[in-house]
Formats: sequence, C-alpha cells, structure tokens
Amino acid sequence: MDNPLEEKAERAERSGDLQDAVELWKRLALHNQDAGFFCRYGNVAKELDRWDEAEAAFNQSLRLDPNLSAAKECMGALWLARTDKERHESLRIAKHWFVEALRHERNARVLTFLGNVDAALGDDSAARKSFEEAISLDPEYEEALFNFASLEAESDSAKASSLLQKALEIDPEYAAALRQIGVLFQKQSDPEEAEYHLRRALELDPKDYWAQMYLANLLGIQGRNEEAERIYRFATTLHPDIKEASRSSPAS
Repeated sequence: MDNPLEEKAERAERSGDLQDAVELWKRLALHNQDAGFFCRYGNVAKELDRWDEAEAAFNQSLRLDPNLSAAKECMGALWLARTDKERHESLRIAKHWFVEALRHERNARVLTFLGNVDAALGDDSAARKSFEEAISLDPEYEEALFNFASLEAESDSAKASSLLQKALEIDPEYAAALRQIGVLFQKQSDPEEAEYHLRRALELDPKDYWAQMYLANLLGIQGRNEEAERIYRFATTLHPDIKEASRSSPAS
C-alpha cells in the first residue's frame, strides 16, 4: 500500500475511529472513482448506522463496476443490518443482493449470509441448503457451523451440539458458540457443563447479555439465588431497555 491517505484510512478504521475513517474513505472514493473504495466507505457508513449514505456508496460502486460481487454482498449486508426500514422488506431486499452476489462467485461467507436471511424469513429449508453448501465449500468456516447449529437447536439438539463442537474445534474462543452450547447443555439437564461453557463465554465477552441471563437462570434453578441475582442485575445494566419480563425468557 503506497497511498498515504489509504494507509491513514486503514489505521483509523482498525483503531475504531470510524468518524475519521468514513471521511477518509469518502475522500479516496470520490477522488479515485474506485469501486473498491466506495465499498470501504459504505461499510464504515453502515457501521455508523448512516444507512442512506452507505446505500449511496454501494450504488456508486455498482455503477462503476456492475459485476462487482463484493459490492452486491455489501448491499445485502446493509439491508440485513439496517433498522430504519420495515424488517420483512429489508430482508427480502437483502436476499436479492446476496443471490446476485452468488451469481458471480459462490463462497461460504455469502451463502451463510443468505442462510441467515432465509432463516429470518422463516424458510428453514432454504436456509439449511445454504448452510450445507457453505460448509461443503469451506468445512472450516465456523460462522456457517454456528448459524446452522442455531437453526437446528430446537429440532435436532444432537446435530446442533455436533456443529457447535466443530466450530469450537476451529475457534476455541468463539464466545457465541460457547454460549449456545451452554444453553444446549442446560436443556439436556447437564448443569455442570452448561455452567462451564456459559462462564467461558462470559470470560471472552463479559457484555454478552444473553449469556448473563442464561447463567443467572441456571444458577437460580440450582437455588444459588444470591449469585443469580447479582448476575441478573449486571445483565440489566447492559440492556436497561429490555423489560423485567425478559428475566424468565432463557428458561423457555
């Protein structure tokens, strides 16, 4: 990389200075009229919840390079994430863009995105096919394994456990997978394993609201009420907007 402005944008983004990063990527994109730079600009705008600005950046990227798979993937990720539009319609648009991206290049990452969208739309069969194809293309892609496990958790806990174990073999510090397998152990009436995995998840991500809530619920069931109450109180500081009724939701 021999462009000082690009190096500065990279550093700002890596350090979490997104306000600076978005302006730097915008300058680079406008000056160079480069499709890749417009994608970088749009991605940082998305992280800042500047939805319309991100959409405009991705549209410009596609005007410059209509066949750029990465720009179509970025557009799909934008519509999957955005919160300023009606949810079902946003998911439908996200699916369109992920399907378009896959016309140019089939890879595990985009297939996992597509599977997540189909699952959110209630099409478990389509989601399952996407996750299976993603894993067949890249058996080491832990995100596909985790999301496939999340889909199977209610209907086939043994399969979900197997998928999560594979994800954790690839990445032993995958906090979300540790939380999810802890929940499965709890449902399988194995409180010792459940507690171990939930506590491990919280070591890696102390601000995981649902890991906190599941652990509080588990301890409460065991009669460890003082500890459960302390964890529950901390969890509510993470999401004070979630009503008191959510306290019992992990048991469901």
